[in-house]
Amino acid sequence: MHIQSPAEKRRIKLDLLVESEGYDTLEDLLQAVITDTVSPGICMTEGCSYTTEVEPDQREGWCEMCGKGTVVSALVLAEII
Repeated sequence: MHIQSPAEKRRIKLDLLVESEGYDTLEDLLQAVITDTVSPGICMTEGCSYTTEVEPDQREGWCEMCGKGTVVSALVLAEII
């Protein structure tokens, strides 16, 4: 059984956000949202891919699927913030 490193988990979740938001690359997504007042966010719970818009610096946003504060902004995941 392969255990994901935190960096691998972040990259997988970022790839899911890129796809769900309709961008070709992570760089395209980041360029589009870096100056916005909201950012796409994704639940960090394994097996959950709930996405929503959150504040750019969100680290503990509410996941409607899990019922926990596990949603993280794309900008935080990409270590921009």
